[in-house]
Amino acid sequence: MKKIVLIGPESTGKTTMALKLSARYGGCYVPEYSRSYVIEENRELTLDDVMPIVEGQLAAESKSNAEIQILDSNPLASAVYSQWYYGSVPSELDKILSELHYDLYLLCYPDIDWEEDAARCMSSQQDREDIYDIFLKRVQQSGVPYAEIKGEGSDRYSKAIDMVEKILD
Repeated sequence: MKKIVLIGPESTGKTTMALKLSARYGGCYVPEYSRSYVIEENRELTLDDVMPIVEGQLAAESKSNAEIQILDSNPLASAVYSQWYYGSVPSELDKILSELHYDLYLLCYPDIDWEEDAARCMSSQQDREDIYDIFLKRVQQSGVPYAEIKGEGSDRYSKAIDMVEKILD
């Protein structure tokens, strides 16, 4: 099974890209669990919410045995946001991350317009760029191959396809 993860700051086209890639490769699309969690809870989250989000994401990942999984986030995103919002990452999350296997990160850069929705709160472009730097550092530390996805429309999609093709060969 190949696991391809779309990751990065909010409103960077991850969901759109994940759905397109899933359709192209016939893979299983795994949605971002934190989005539904945030909307369902309808309150300001705390550090105590991090692990339930991680557990929900892992449960969503485990529901498929498809040859290709296209994940719209993973527990690494929870680690980044935990660091950003709460100044720390639960130790059990770092342990979980060390035990997980992914084949490719597609790290989406915040060079497209931010769009407001019920699960988003980071409208500052500077904040989006700053958290991107944290994502980049964590992705690099993971040892998983990755590509930075930049540009608009077909440029973003073409770069993603090129990288997916490399890991599928």
